[in-house]
Order: sequence, then C-alpha cells, then structure tokens
Amino acid sequence: MLPSAALDTLAQLADALAAALAARPRRTLDRGDRTAAAVLVPLLAVDGDLHLLYTRRAASLPHHQGQVAFPGGAIDPGDADPTAAALREAQEEIGLDPARVRVLGALDDIETVRTRFVITPVVGFVPHPPPWRPSPGEVDAIFTVAVHRLEAPTTTRREVWDFGEARLPVDLYAVDGHVIWGATHRITTHLLALLRALR
Repeated sequence: MLPSAALDTLAQLADALAAALAARPRRTLDRGDRTAAAVLVPLLAVDGDLHLLYTRRAASLPHHQGQVAFPGGAIDPGDADPTAAALREAQEEIGLDPARVRVLGALDDIETVRTRFVITPVVGFVPHPPPWRPSPGEVDAIFTVAVHRLEAPTTTRREVWDFGEARLPVDLYAVDGHVIWGATHRITTHLLALLRALR
C-alpha cells in the first residue's frame, strides 16, 4: 500500500491530466475502410511512482505478434464507445476490473500503416493495481515502467531497421530488455509530453 501522501500526489497529477485532456482539441481520424480500435493506456501508482503498464502480445496472434502494446483491440458492435472497448479489452487481456480504473480522457487517434487500424488511446489511472491475470493466447507478459525511466535519455534511441522492402529509421524506448516502438511508442511519447507540460 502506498503512503497516503504519495497516493494523494499521484491522484492530483491524475486530476491535472484529466483537466488537460478535456481542455485540448483532440485529433480524430476518419476510419474509412480501416478497422476502428481502442487501447487502454494505464497509469499506475507503484511504490510511490507513476508507472505505465504494457503487455507483450502473444506470438500466436494474427497482428503485431510479440510486440509491446497497451491492452486493447478492435471496437466491437456491442461497445458503446472507444472507452468501453478499451476497458473491455483490458479486462479480457490482463484481468483489470473496469471499476478499478478512473478514466482520464483520450489522446489523439493514431493509425497503423501495415495493419490499417485507427486507434483511440484512452488514458486511465489505477490507484490500487490488482494482481494481473494475463489471458492465455493473447498476452505473453505484463510489465510496468516508471515514467521517469521512460523520460531518461538512455532509454530513448533511434535505430535503422530492415523491413525487407526498405531500411527505415525507428524511434523506440529500450528498457529492461523490452523494445517499445511503433504505435505504442507514439502513444507513449504523446502522453509523456502532456505529463511534462503539467510539471
């Protein structure tokens, strides 16, 4: 259990972030013929620090196998909105009860090029993280990274990767043996910029 002062500080930061998300114009993308999806971007209170939660997708999945991601997936017809989809997916993938999540707001929509998804990232604060339950066949690992570690210069790098038809520069975070790149990197970078502006 976190000391109450530490939890109060993180809760105040969550308040400020919620206000910032509500006040800014959010960029939305027309789905067109692409698949609408949503992810939950969980901010956690861990040992007095603010952490982000990530998963490593199972190697058997049809898209983005083995990549670091936020819990999420395609929006189903039964989902009321992207927030409902993100919370449902997080419960299915990592066992996170939606009642434990304080939804703070949504970041800008982003798109994936190869797999043609339009993703709405929904930021949620989890003051008391529960034991995680990874879904077999969907999630190979669940881990968290402190925000201050993601902001460290030694964590951020640019590499040139061979994608077969082309060699392209890739921006990424490398931490604890995990490589965070692609859509997850872009979502993380956007959130970190908003958090820095609140300090």
